[in-house]
Amino acid sequence: MAELTREDFIIYLKEGRSLTELDYSNLDLRGLDLQDAQFDGSNFTGAKLTGNNLGWTSFRQCVLEETDLAEAMLIHADFRGSNLRRSNLSDTNCKETVFTDADMDKADLTRADLRRATLMNANLQNAILFGTNLSQAICINADFRGAQTHGAKFEGAVLQGAQGLDF
Repeated sequence: MAELTREDFIIYLKEGRSLTELDYSNLDLRGLDLQDAQFDGSNFTGAKLTGNNLGWTSFRQCVLEETDLAEAMLIHADFRGSNLRRSNLSDTNCKETVFTDADMDKADLTRADLRRATLMNANLQNAILFGTNLSQAICINADFRGAQTHGAKFEGAVLQGAQGLDF
């Protein structure tokens, strides 16, 4: 993977180059509209995407460990098979976002809106879910062991095989 600077990234965007399988680690990408982008297989470790529009964006098989996505708009984004360990997803809009097979261990999802999100086989161990809305989310076989769920909403969520929830 080639490591990029913010300036390189902006040039790639303007030129319509492929954004997949690149190294965006520790880049500050705040303030960019990245809706509909394809980042599959890329590394975002430690990157800052705070407040960005990332709706309908594909992050399949990405490494987003310790990435700051706070307040981002992630409607219909796809994080299948991605590593989001210790990432900040607080106050994000993740309606209908796909987190199937994602590793979200110790991720901060405080006040995140995950209504109708898909979290099949997701690892949410030790995640912070204070005030998180998981209404109508599909959480089949999701692992919530050790997660902090005070104030989280699970109305209508599909929880077959989910572990670590004591209602």
